[in-house]
Amino acid sequence: MDAAGYTALSRQSGLMREMQMVANNIANISTSGFRREGMVFAEHVFGMDEEPSLSMANGNARVVDISQAGLTMTGGSFDFAIQGDGFFLIETPQGNRLTRSGSFTPSATGELVDSDGQRLLDAGGAPVFVPPDAGPVTSQA
Repeated sequence: MDAAGYTALSRQSGLMREMQMVANNIANISTSGFRREGMVFAEHVFGMDEEPSLSMANGNARVVDISQAGLTMTGGSFDFAIQGDGFFLIETPQGNRLTRSGSFTPSATGELVDSDGQRLLDAGGAPVFVPPDAGPVTSQA
């Protein structure tokens, strides 16, 4: 394969990964806490002072948009939102993870869990617990 073929193939490979990210963004547009991803392209030029030169495009770096999304009232007693900087800490089998998805429900033991059953943790790493006999939870403005 000649230099032009390698150049075209490297660019097409990056564009394919970018289209996969776009498809993932569209598929998850209504997923609570989802963050849009983007692709960063770089160009590497070899032999710029020589003739002929070879230009290769590289599209392996991804960018995650962590900007604030709009807040929507859900009416859920245990649905929370963070305005500004910050994340919720949840316990997963792979270790503690951060999320901005604030949809939680109390488990049978009173611990707040997300839709996958992963426990919400406080700043010290302890599970957030709501006693079953606590009564109704209301918000105060």
